[in-house]
Amino acid sequence: MKDEMDILKEVGNTAAAHGSIALSEILGKKIKLYLPVAEIIPCKNIEKPIPQEGMSMTLQTQLLSGLEGKIVFVLEERQAYKLIDICYTGEGVKKTGVFTEMGMSLIKEVGNVVIASYISALGFFLKKLIVPSLPMLINAPFQEIIKLVVAGYGEQDYILVVESVFEESESKIRGTFWLLLTPDSVKEIKEACKKLLEQVGKNGGGN
Repeated sequence: MKDEMDILKEVGNTAAAHGSIALSEILGKKIKLYLPVAEIIPCKNIEKPIPQEGMSMTLQTQLLSGLEGKIVFVLEERQAYKLIDICYTGEGVKKTGVFTEMGMSLIKEVGNVVIASYISALGFFLKKLIVPSLPMLINAPFQEIIKLVVAGYGEQDYILVVESVFEESESKIRGTFWLLLTPDSVKEIKEACKKLLEQVGKNGGGN
């Protein structure tokens, strides 16, 4: 599994490179996106790698083709405010602890970039087109988000957990990217990793 995780981390590195460019263009300042951690776990263990409490901003989208599952991008509320502060002075964006339409629009746009960048990189690796649905933005307690996310998934379904870090010259923001997959989709990714490892082994053996 270590070699497979290394491959998925490389997929994350590719996504981060494209995402950094897109975020910098959208936000008008240099933003670096890192996706340093990738882990596949059963849905029943979804809470263990992501200890959060309180309110969270969540962007969810369903996979329409290519793979079976859904994508969830999660920002703890304080991290969401930090992201907004990178781009704005706060006027008209954050008011009395409530996200304004402008602030929520920004979070949705940033989440879209992270999702699109990873899905594009994963699709390139699997050599198939992965199409997500239009995303839905939810502001709710983290525990309620978990219940909503795993609804309809069984204990044998899996989730790919990817940590996302946005870094600007003076700020660092951490979020989490979840890719919830059916066993068949996990199997497909593992087989693609296996083929790549076998190909690398053959090429290495011939040198």
